[in-house]
Amino acid sequence: MAFGGIVTAAILSKGKTLQPANFAEHIDFKPAQTMEEAVEFAKKNFGIQNFNLENDLEIANWVNQGLVNINNRFKGKANMPKNVIFDEKYFTESPDAAAYCSGNGETIAFNKNYFSDKLIADIKKNLKLIFPEYNPEKHEFKNLVVHGEDTTIKDKLAEHYFRMLEEPNEYTRFDAMNAHFLLDDYVASIKFSEKNPTHWIKKCAENEKVKKLLENNGIDLSVEKFNKLSKDEQEEFMKKFHSLLIKNNVQLVGHASHRGNSKFDILYHEMGHLLHKMNTSLKERFWGRLSGKAEKAFLADSDKLKTAGKISWYAQTNPKEFVAECFNALCAGRKLPDDVMKLYEYYKGPVLPNM
Repeated sequence: MAFGGIVTAAILSKGKTLQPANFAEHIDFKPAQTMEEAVEFAKKNFGIQNFNLENDLEIANWVNQGLVNINNRFKGKANMPKNVIFDEKYFTESPDAAAYCSGNGETIAFNKNYFSDKLIADIKKNLKLIFPEYNPEKHEFKNLVVHGEDTTIKDKLAEHYFRMLEEPNEYTRFDAMNAHFLLDDYVASIKFSEKNPTHWIKKCAENEKVKKLLENNGIDLSVEKFNKLSKDEQEEFMKKFHSLLIKNNVQLVGHASHRGNSKFDILYHEMGHLLHKMNTSLKERFWGRLSGKAEKAFLADSDKLKTAGKISWYAQTNPKEFVAECFNALCAGRKLPDDVMKLYEYYKGPVLPNM
């Protein structure tokens, strides 16, 4: 691709080829003191025509800083949205969504209610369900066992809750956004385990030390025998299985989570969608590797799902979300495994310099 593969795209729309942007290679960010300054900054530096985040100056500065980070990483060649807005109508119908990138890639919209301080209270409520008892003197929680949970993500959520309880004035809505991303993956890990109980049986059977531990405690790791059990017997088996693992401090790490690692997670994710759309043709989206047919193939391909799972649980949703999740991680400075990058390139993920 031209310009070293940076966000160029042959777009079959009106017979024109979308060229890379030509913004300043490096932009210094300084927080605006007024909304008027923030709007002017977005217009002057990124050509954003409609920058309407009402009176939320903190979010406006957050957007501008995140876009500066991307611009500087792409040395001014990253295309930017024409519109950055709060979209009350859309999110009234989709209240749980945080943001979206429009189909034509011209608009990134945010959910005003999601970005309110109420998010902190909602996150605290959910974390209290996961960690019901907190001892501030020992700096520890009661370990409430949820069978099949991803313990790595749970540990990250615990750190969020410690900070929220011990330094409440320092915990911001941006921290809560990160926790929300992690909660999303945490719930996905539990649902996955409920639907695929034999996944963990197979994983433990591959580890000789864990296998011996379980078998010495009467756990038969034969998937064939497990499948012959009744539903109630399977539930009892899994209870004993997970209890033994937890008792012996065996961690269940299902997937890597590259979510919740940056203040700009949501913005980077949506910009990943925007640049991905600009990096692919209509042919690819309707008939090629990003079509509905290709999405079904992706979901049916255990190898692709395993690779996508190295990024996050959400990355397994479909190829477009996989690309956006990878882009988010790359913008946050994460180095991704070779097989992940190979799949990212296959799905035409936007190439970052020095990726």
